[in-house]
Amino acid sequence: MKTILAHILFLYSLTFFSQEISKEFSSTLTYQEYIGYVKKHHPVMKQANLTLSKGEANLLKSRGGFDPKIEIDYNTKEFKDTEYYNLLNATFKIPTWYGI
Repeated sequence: MKTILAHILFLYSLTFFSQEISKEFSSTLTYQEYIGYVKKHHPVMKQANLTLSKGEANLLKSRGGFDPKIEIDYNTKEFKDTEYYNLLNATFKIPTWYGI
């Protein structure tokens, strides 16, 4: 009899506290909040964001192919205190669309 009474009291206290908590946090998600969570945490959306980032990186890389380039090449040859040659070759390249 005491165990039955203890079980009933225990179950009643659980329902009382669970109702108390649910009254405090009874807010529901609006449609805008739901869509925000989906856009932020859904794996397909994360994959789409990665695809956009990859596309932006490829665009930046392709634009960099048209940057001007300065190249300097310096060659020298010395053997037994004799200087045979010094060559300095400096170039400035501007890539264009048509390769002119």
